[in-house]
Amino acid sequence: MRILWVTHDLFEAFLPYVKGRPTLGGSWIAPLFYLLHNEPDVKLGSITPVLNGEAQKKEIDNIIYYSVPMMKNDNIRNINLRLASEYLFAINDFKPDIIHVHGTEKNFGLLRKFIDESIPVVCSIQGIVSPCYDNLKHSVATVNIKKYRSIKNRLGRGGVNFALRKWKRYILIEREIYNINSYFVGRTMWDRAQLMSLNPEAVYFQGEELLRAEFYTTKWEIDNCERHRIFVPSAASPLKGFHVLLKAAAILKQDYPDVKIVAPLSTIQTKSPKWKDYLVSEDYANYVKTQIKELGLEGHVVFKKKLSATEMAHEYCNAHVFVLPSFMENSPNSLGESMMIGVPSVASAVGGVPSIVKDNESSLLFSPGDHAYLAFQIKRIFSDDALAEKIGREARMIAQKRHHIEHTIRQYMSIYSNIIDHHHENIACAL
Repeated sequence: MRILWVTHDLFEAFLPYVKGRPTLGGSWIAPLFYLLHNEPDVKLGSITPVLNGEAQKKEIDNIIYYSVPMMKNDNIRNINLRLASEYLFAINDFKPDIIHVHGTEKNFGLLRKFIDESIPVVCSIQGIVSPCYDNLKHSVATVNIKKYRSIKNRLGRGGVNFALRKWKRYILIEREIYNINSYFVGRTMWDRAQLMSLNPEAVYFQGEELLRAEFYTTKWEIDNCERHRIFVPSAASPLKGFHVLLKAAAILKQDYPDVKIVAPLSTIQTKSPKWKDYLVSEDYANYVKTQIKELGLEGHVVFKKKLSATEMAHEYCNAHVFVLPSFMENSPNSLGESMMIGVPSVASAVGGVPSIVKDNESSLLFSPGDHAYLAFQIKRIFSDDALAEKIGREARMIAQKRHHIEHTIRQYMSIYSNIIDHHHENIACAL
């Protein structure tokens, strides 16, 4: 079986050879990719667009990697004939039995319009832009975000309004992707419901994810964690709800004066000069910094940049609780990682989260945006070791089944085979 993946992020094996400015960060899909490569009779390839890049082909360890040149914003617009021809050259060279498009947040799903009809295309559902757009607006509904805009934001670059404009334009493209494709892979009841509303005729397959190796071999222990330390997956966007956690921490500080929040994936600099905040900082970063000061949380918040898998596993183990305060999620990898390690979690009951964890069993849930409820649930973990250990233990058991390596490989091989058979039968019937 010849399987060709289309991805937004470049696989690291290809990085030393690629020309241009590739996007990195797709390490969470790499485990499945490379384990599929080990399957008998599988030939694997990938196509990745590269900003200011070149059309390249490189075979490494019997995997064929392609890059296609992309101009700025090419992947969030309708695919033009120039870009389509770049993809088609790689596709025709590889001659796939099936093409797997990873994510609908970029326009790769539009390739269905240009690819030979005999080749089936399946799209993985990661996030869905339209509900994220609505919830991004909701996340700052009570915040006068205009007050925190830098000059850069006022000139139309970056910031919350820029994200809203970009997402609003993309929604029409996303709808077309869901309309013209027939096969989708998802993981939650939420993404299945979204798909059925966009394309009731689509065929849906359940396909779990694999985690990086570090999370299968690391285990949280309450005696080894730092008490009252909170680990949160991101502070980069209001959609991730970091400002809600700050308000909850202000409540917790009354009983736990040593409470600490650790957040990766952040460009926030708590000690940046005022001129920088005024000129080029993002509005949400300025708002967060103001909140930290007004809530008396200086010294209680630690921002970190992108962490490796080993560093992430270390942070999960150091934490007393993992918190997911997002306003919208489908199947967050950070929650899967925390569950596999067994750290107790508190998560907002949004999107696909209730398909992954159960309240009072494998997580403690709260209503999105409700900082008082969030503080209450975190306090339950802080004050009750037996509950914390129970939540972590149940979560780990679920994650070990959900992210089981052999089962997931069999699952995807079955998905690919079923789609190929189904697609060819439909073509035969149409003749």
